[in-house]
Amino acid sequence: MASAVLAQANPSATPAQGEANDGAAARGVRIIAPEAPSTNNVANGQQAAPAPTPQPAARPPAANAIAPVKLRPADPVGARPVPAAAPVPAPAVLKACDRPVAKPTLRFADPARFDRALKGKLRRGKTVVVDLDSPYPVANEAPAPLGAWLNEVEKSGGMVTVSPYCQKGRGLGGFLAKLFGGGPAEPYKAARAYDAVLHVDSVDQIVTQVEFAPRKAVK
Repeated sequence: MASAVLAQANPSATPAQGEANDGAAARGVRIIAPEAPSTNNVANGQQAAPAPTPQPAARPPAANAIAPVKLRPADPVGARPVPAAAPVPAPAVLKACDRPVAKPTLRFADPARFDRALKGKLRRGKTVVVDLDSPYPVANEAPAPLGAWLNEVEKSGGMVTVSPYCQKGRGLGGFLAKLFGGGPAEPYKAARAYDAVLHVDSVDQIVTQVEFAPRKAVK
């Protein structure tokens, strides 16, 4: 009975298969017919490539959609140019003042020859301007032998004054007593007819020139 049912369910089965099915039915085993080969398998046993999965169609952007913002990549450290520093103003430099007398009569450079040179100039009775190669501080004594000539001017009744230049001088009157000392000296008597003016650079406080001017007659 069972064999007849299986034979009707699978009429295409061969006699050998029917016998096998009858034996299996007698043992209580159900025989399932083999499935048909998949469409992906080809005749020679190789598997065909799977069909591509369809991608969803791209949707057009909405009318009120916000466009994505493109961010600028950050500059690496040290890539940005460093701003130039503001120029520092140069400190003010005081320009040296010109000496009062542009063309002095003689220079006080060699003390050993100075006495004879100054004596010869003073005997002519004209103004004599001595230019100092090495100016000396106004508070110090005049270098020898220039100090002896200034002393002769003062001791013989003449005047020794200070004439500051560059700017107004201050406190220049108290140093004159230090410039020279002693009484009149015979070797310097040529200075007895003169007054003396010390030209002082007020910025550096130094004596740069000494002017011997003929003494005015006293009325």
